[in-house]
Amino acid sequence: MISNYFEKPGKIGEATVYNVTPVRGGDAFLFVYDDVTFLFDSGFGFSSSKLYENIVEVLGERPLDYVLLTHSHYDHALGSAHLSKMYPDLKVVALSYAAKIFGKEGARATMMRLDEAAREINEFDTHFEDIDNLHADIAVEDGEIIKVGNHDVQIVSLPGHTRDSIGYYFINEKLMLGCETIGMYVKDDVVMPSFLVGYQMSLDSIDKVSTFDIDYYMIPHWGMLTKEQAKKFFEDSKKSHVLGKDIIVDAYKAGKTKDEIIEIFAKDYYSDEVKKMYPPAAFAENINIQIPLILHEMGLV
Repeated sequence: MISNYFEKPGKIGEATVYNVTPVRGGDAFLFVYDDVTFLFDSGFGFSSSKLYENIVEVLGERPLDYVLLTHSHYDHALGSAHLSKMYPDLKVVALSYAAKIFGKEGARATMMRLDEAAREINEFDTHFEDIDNLHADIAVEDGEIIKVGNHDVQIVSLPGHTRDSIGYYFINEKLMLGCETIGMYVKDDVVMPSFLVGYQMSLDSIDKVSTFDIDYYMIPHWGMLTKEQAKKFFEDSKKSHVLGKDIIVDAYKAGKTKDEIIEIFAKDYYSDEVKKMYPPAAFAENINIQIPLILHEMGLV
Protein backbone atom coordinates (compact mmCIF):
# COMPACT_ATOMS: atom_id res chain seq x y z
CA MET A 1 0.00 0.00 0.00
CA ILE A 2 1.21 3.51 -0.81
CA SER A 3 1.94 5.23 2.51
CA ASN A 4 1.19 8.89 1.97
CA TYR A 5 -0.29 10.32 5.13
CA PHE A 6 1.34 13.73 5.66
CA GLU A 7 3.66 13.63 8.66
CA LYS A 8 5.48 16.74 7.46
CA PRO A 9 4.60 19.56 5.03
CA GLY A 10 4.48 18.60 1.36
CA LYS A 11 4.64 20.67 -1.84
CA ILE A 12 1.81 20.30 -4.33
CA GLY A 13 2.54 22.66 -7.20
CA GLU A 14 2.66 26.16 -5.72
CA ALA A 15 0.96 25.08 -2.49
CA THR A 16 2.48 23.83 0.73
CA VAL A 17 0.19 21.29 2.38
CA TYR A 18 0.17 20.77 6.14
CA ASN A 19 -1.50 17.99 8.05
CA VAL A 20 -3.20 19.93 10.87
CA THR A 21 -5.31 16.98 12.05
CA PRO A 22 -5.88 17.16 15.82
CA VAL A 23 -7.04 13.53 16.18
CA ARG A 24 -6.97 10.74 13.59
CA GLY A 25 -10.38 10.20 12.05
CA GLY A 26 -11.14 13.92 12.09
CA ASP A 27 -8.55 14.69 9.44
CA ALA A 28 -7.91 18.14 8.01
CA PHE A 29 -5.29 19.37 5.55
CA LEU A 30 -4.21 23.00 5.27
CA PHE A 31 -3.23 24.35 1.84
CA VAL A 32 -1.12 27.50 1.83
CA TYR A 33 -0.69 29.46 -1.41
CA ASP A 34 0.78 32.94 -1.76
CA ASP A 35 -2.69 34.30 -2.54
CA VAL A 36 -5.00 32.13 -0.45
CA THR A 37 -5.25 29.63 2.39
CA PHE A 38 -7.84 26.90 2.71
CA LEU A 39 -8.64 23.84 4.76
CA PHE A 40 -9.69 20.57 3.14
CA ASP A 41 -12.37 19.22 5.51
CA SER A 42 -12.45 20.28 9.13
CA GLY A 43 -12.72 17.21 11.34
CA PHE A 44 -14.68 16.63 14.54
CA GLY A 45 -16.30 19.27 16.68
CA PHE A 46 -14.81 18.16 20.00
CA SER A 47 -11.24 18.61 18.71
CA SER A 48 -11.86 21.85 16.80
CA SER A 49 -10.09 24.05 19.38
CA LYS A 50 -6.95 21.97 18.91
CA LEU A 51 -7.46 22.15 15.13
CA TYR A 52 -7.52 25.95 15.38
CA GLU A 53 -4.29 25.89 17.41
CA ASN A 54 -2.62 23.72 14.77
CA ILE A 55 -3.70 26.13 12.02
CA VAL A 56 -2.41 29.15 13.93
CA GLU A 57 0.90 27.38 14.44
CA VAL A 58 1.27 27.35 10.62
CA LEU A 59 -0.41 30.61 9.62
CA GLY A 60 0.40 32.84 12.58
CA GLU A 61 -1.63 36.02 12.15
CA ARG A 62 -2.48 35.23 8.54
CA PRO A 63 -6.20 34.37 8.21
CA LEU A 64 -7.73 31.14 7.03
CA ASP A 65 -9.72 32.09 3.94
CA TYR A 66 -11.80 29.01 3.07
CA VAL A 67 -12.91 25.62 4.32
CA LEU A 68 -13.78 23.17 1.52
CA LEU A 69 -16.13 20.50 2.87
CA THR A 70 -16.55 17.20 1.05
CA HIS A 71 -19.86 16.31 2.74
CA SER A 72 -21.99 16.89 5.82
CA HIS A 73 -20.81 14.09 8.13
CA TYR A 74 -19.80 15.22 11.61
CA ASP A 75 -16.18 14.01 11.31
CA HIS A 76 -15.67 16.23 8.26
CA ALA A 77 -17.84 19.28 8.89
CA LEU A 78 -18.21 20.16 12.56
CA GLY A 79 -14.79 21.74 12.94
CA SER A 80 -15.85 24.43 10.45
CA ALA A 81 -18.38 25.81 12.93
CA HIS A 82 -15.68 26.64 15.48
CA LEU A 83 -13.32 27.97 12.82
CA SER A 84 -16.04 30.31 11.53
CA LYS A 85 -16.16 31.85 15.00
CA MET A 86 -12.38 32.21 15.18
CA TYR A 87 -12.06 33.61 11.63
CA PRO A 88 -14.96 36.04 11.00
CA ASP A 89 -14.19 36.40 7.27
CA LEU A 90 -13.86 32.65 6.67
CA LYS A 91 -15.92 31.21 3.79
CA VAL A 92 -17.19 27.64 4.22
CA VAL A 93 -17.97 25.85 0.95
CA ALA A 94 -20.31 22.85 0.65
CA LEU A 95 -22.85 21.41 -1.76
CA SER A 96 -26.23 23.13 -1.46
CA TYR A 97 -27.71 19.78 -0.32
CA ALA A 98 -25.24 19.77 2.60
CA ALA A 99 -26.07 23.38 3.42
CA LYS A 100 -29.72 22.38 3.88
CA ILE A 101 -28.72 19.47 6.13
CA PHE A 102 -26.73 21.84 8.33
CA GLY A 103 -29.94 23.74 9.08
CA LYS A 104 -31.98 20.70 10.18
CA GLU A 105 -32.36 20.20 13.92
CA GLY A 106 -32.55 16.41 13.62
CA ALA A 107 -29.33 16.27 11.61
CA ARG A 108 -27.59 18.54 14.09
CA ALA A 109 -28.70 16.37 16.98
CA THR A 110 -27.30 13.28 15.25
CA MET A 111 -23.99 15.04 14.58
CA MET A 112 -23.73 16.08 18.22
CA ARG A 113 -24.47 12.55 19.44
CA LEU A 114 -21.85 10.99 17.16
CA ASP A 115 -19.29 13.68 17.97
CA GLU A 116 -19.77 13.10 21.68
CA ALA A 117 -19.28 9.36 21.20
CA ALA A 118 -16.05 10.03 19.29
CA ARG A 119 -14.92 12.41 22.04
CA GLU A 120 -15.34 9.70 24.67
CA ILE A 121 -13.41 7.16 22.60
CA ASN A 122 -10.57 9.64 22.07
CA GLU A 123 -10.68 10.75 25.73
CA PHE A 124 -10.82 14.46 24.92
CA ASP A 125 -11.84 16.80 27.75
CA THR A 126 -13.39 19.46 25.54
CA HIS A 127 -17.03 19.29 24.42
CA PHE A 128 -18.30 20.80 21.17
CA GLU A 129 -20.47 23.86 21.78
CA ASP A 130 -20.63 25.62 18.40
CA ILE A 131 -23.32 23.62 16.60
CA ASP A 132 -25.47 26.74 16.15
CA ASN A 133 -22.65 28.17 14.03
CA LEU A 134 -22.66 25.26 11.56
CA HIS A 135 -23.41 26.58 8.07
CA ALA A 136 -22.14 27.00 4.51
CA ASP A 137 -21.30 30.49 3.28
CA ILE A 138 -21.00 29.31 -0.31
CA ALA A 139 -23.53 26.65 -1.38
CA VAL A 140 -22.45 25.12 -4.68
CA GLU A 141 -23.82 22.81 -7.37
CA ASP A 142 -22.31 20.13 -9.60
CA GLY A 143 -20.31 21.59 -12.49
CA GLU A 144 -20.18 25.08 -11.01
CA ILE A 145 -16.83 26.87 -11.17
CA ILE A 146 -15.91 29.01 -8.19
CA LYS A 147 -12.92 31.13 -7.31
CA VAL A 148 -10.72 30.12 -4.39
CA GLY A 149 -8.32 33.01 -4.29
CA ASN A 150 -7.06 33.26 -7.88
CA HIS A 151 -7.75 29.58 -8.56
CA ASP A 152 -10.59 28.29 -10.73
CA VAL A 153 -12.21 25.32 -9.01
CA GLN A 154 -14.85 23.05 -10.55
CA ILE A 155 -17.36 21.41 -8.24
CA VAL A 156 -17.72 17.69 -8.95
CA SER A 157 -20.72 15.89 -7.45
CA LEU A 158 -19.65 12.38 -6.39
CA PRO A 159 -22.59 10.79 -4.55
CA GLY A 160 -22.52 7.31 -3.07
CA HIS A 161 -21.05 7.73 0.39
CA THR A 162 -23.63 10.47 0.94
CA ARG A 163 -25.85 12.34 -1.50
CA ASP A 164 -23.96 15.55 -0.81
CA SER A 165 -20.43 14.21 -1.43
CA ILE A 166 -18.32 16.37 -3.74
CA GLY A 167 -14.81 16.79 -5.07
CA TYR A 168 -12.97 20.01 -5.88
CA TYR A 169 -11.04 20.13 -9.17
CA PHE A 170 -8.43 22.90 -9.36
CA ILE A 171 -8.43 23.35 -13.11
CA ASN A 172 -5.03 24.94 -13.75
CA GLU A 173 -3.22 22.81 -11.18
CA LYS A 174 -4.96 19.57 -12.27
CA LEU A 175 -5.51 18.90 -8.58
CA MET A 176 -8.55 16.96 -7.43
CA LEU A 177 -9.56 17.03 -3.80
CA GLY A 178 -11.58 13.83 -3.61
CA CYS A 179 -14.25 12.56 -1.27
CA GLU A 180 -15.03 9.44 0.72
CA THR A 181 -17.28 8.00 -2.00
CA ILE A 182 -14.16 6.98 -3.94
CA GLY A 183 -12.80 5.22 -0.86
CA MET A 184 -9.50 5.01 1.03
CA TYR A 185 -6.65 2.52 0.94
CA VAL A 186 -6.78 -0.02 3.78
CA LYS A 187 -3.99 -2.33 2.58
CA ASP A 188 -2.15 -3.18 -0.63
CA ASP A 189 -4.44 -2.65 -3.63
CA VAL A 190 -7.54 -2.73 -1.39
CA VAL A 191 -9.78 0.31 -1.02
CA MET A 192 -12.47 0.60 1.64
CA PRO A 193 -15.91 0.76 -0.02
CA SER A 194 -17.79 3.62 1.60
CA PHE A 195 -21.19 3.51 -0.11
CA LEU A 196 -23.95 4.43 2.33
CA VAL A 197 -26.63 5.69 -0.07
CA GLY A 198 -25.85 3.86 -3.32
CA TYR A 199 -23.59 1.09 -4.62
CA GLN A 200 -24.09 1.73 -8.34
CA MET A 201 -24.07 5.42 -7.54
CA SER A 202 -20.58 4.99 -6.11
CA LEU A 203 -19.35 3.05 -9.15
CA ASP A 204 -20.69 5.84 -11.37
CA SER A 205 -18.82 8.41 -9.27
CA ILE A 206 -15.57 6.45 -9.58
CA ASP A 207 -16.04 6.42 -13.35
CA LYS A 208 -16.81 10.14 -13.31
CA VAL A 209 -13.74 11.21 -11.36
CA SER A 210 -11.58 8.96 -13.55
CA THR A 211 -12.38 11.12 -16.59
CA PHE A 212 -10.60 14.18 -15.18
CA ASP A 213 -7.05 15.10 -16.16
CA ILE A 214 -5.47 14.73 -12.71
CA ASP A 215 -1.85 15.32 -11.71
CA TYR A 216 -2.60 15.16 -7.98
CA TYR A 217 -5.46 13.50 -6.12
CA MET A 218 -6.10 13.87 -2.41
CA ILE A 219 -7.85 11.10 -0.48
CA PRO A 220 -9.74 12.36 2.60
CA HIS A 221 -8.45 10.85 5.87
CA TRP A 222 -5.32 9.75 4.05
CA GLY A 223 -3.14 11.91 1.82
CA MET A 224 -2.01 12.77 -1.69
CA LEU A 225 -1.50 10.68 -4.82
CA THR A 226 0.44 11.50 -7.95
CA LYS A 227 -0.99 11.06 -11.45
CA GLU A 228 -0.12 7.37 -11.90
CA GLN A 229 -0.97 6.54 -8.30
CA ALA A 230 -4.38 8.15 -8.75
CA LYS A 231 -5.08 6.16 -11.90
CA LYS A 232 -4.31 2.93 -10.05
CA PHE A 233 -6.33 4.07 -7.03
CA PHE A 234 -9.47 4.49 -9.13
CA GLU A 235 -8.96 1.02 -10.60
CA ASP A 236 -8.35 -0.48 -7.15
CA SER A 237 -11.40 1.32 -5.78
CA LYS A 238 -13.73 -0.06 -8.41
CA LYS A 239 -12.39 -3.61 -7.93
CA SER A 240 -12.74 -3.29 -4.15
CA HIS A 241 -16.31 -2.03 -4.40
CA VAL A 242 -17.24 -5.01 -6.58
CA LEU A 243 -15.44 -7.38 -4.19
CA GLY A 244 -17.30 -5.90 -1.23
CA LYS A 245 -20.60 -6.36 -3.02
CA ASP A 246 -19.73 -9.97 -3.87
CA ILE A 247 -18.75 -10.73 -0.26
CA ILE A 248 -22.12 -9.51 0.99
CA VAL A 249 -24.15 -11.23 -1.72
CA ASP A 250 -22.32 -14.56 -1.47
CA ALA A 251 -22.56 -14.61 2.33
CA TYR A 252 -26.27 -13.78 2.20
CA LYS A 253 -26.92 -16.55 -0.33
CA ALA A 254 -25.01 -18.95 1.94
CA GLY A 255 -27.47 -18.18 4.73
CA LYS A 256 -25.10 -16.15 6.90
CA THR A 257 -26.52 -13.83 9.55
CA LYS A 258 -25.84 -10.09 9.45
CA ASP A 259 -23.25 -10.42 12.22
CA GLU A 260 -21.54 -13.22 10.31
CA ILE A 261 -21.49 -11.12 7.13
CA ILE A 262 -19.90 -8.24 9.04
CA GLU A 263 -17.23 -10.60 10.38
CA ILE A 264 -16.48 -11.93 6.87
CA PHE A 265 -16.39 -8.39 5.44
CA ALA A 266 -14.04 -7.24 8.20
CA LYS A 267 -11.40 -9.82 7.27
CA ASP A 268 -10.82 -7.99 3.99
CA TYR A 269 -11.49 -4.40 4.98
CA TYR A 270 -11.07 -3.77 8.72
CA SER A 271 -7.32 -3.23 8.63
CA ASP A 272 -5.12 -1.60 11.25
CA GLU A 273 -5.29 1.60 9.19
CA VAL A 274 -9.08 1.64 9.35
CA LYS A 275 -9.06 0.91 13.09
CA LYS A 276 -7.23 4.22 13.65
CA MET A 277 -10.33 6.04 12.39
CA TYR A 278 -13.28 3.74 13.00
CA PRO A 279 -13.82 1.86 16.27
CA PRO A 280 -15.53 -1.54 15.87
CA ALA A 281 -19.00 -0.14 16.59
CA ALA A 282 -18.65 2.57 13.93
CA PHE A 283 -17.33 0.09 11.37
CA ALA A 284 -20.19 -2.31 12.09
CA GLU A 285 -22.71 0.53 11.84
CA ASN A 286 -21.52 1.34 8.32
CA ILE A 287 -21.66 -2.30 7.21
CA ASN A 288 -25.13 -2.59 8.73
CA ILE A 289 -26.16 0.13 6.26
CA GLN A 290 -24.29 -1.39 3.33
CA ILE A 291 -25.70 -4.92 3.65
CA PRO A 292 -29.40 -4.14 3.05
CA LEU A 293 -28.45 -1.51 0.47
CA ILE A 294 -26.54 -4.08 -1.59
CA LEU A 295 -29.19 -6.75 -1.20
CA HIS A 296 -31.86 -4.30 -2.33
CA GLU A 297 -29.87 -3.07 -5.36
CA MET A 298 -29.12 -6.67 -6.36
CA GLY A 299 -32.83 -7.52 -6.14
CA LEU A 300 -32.38 -10.06 -3.37
CA VAL A 301 -34.75 -8.45 -0.86
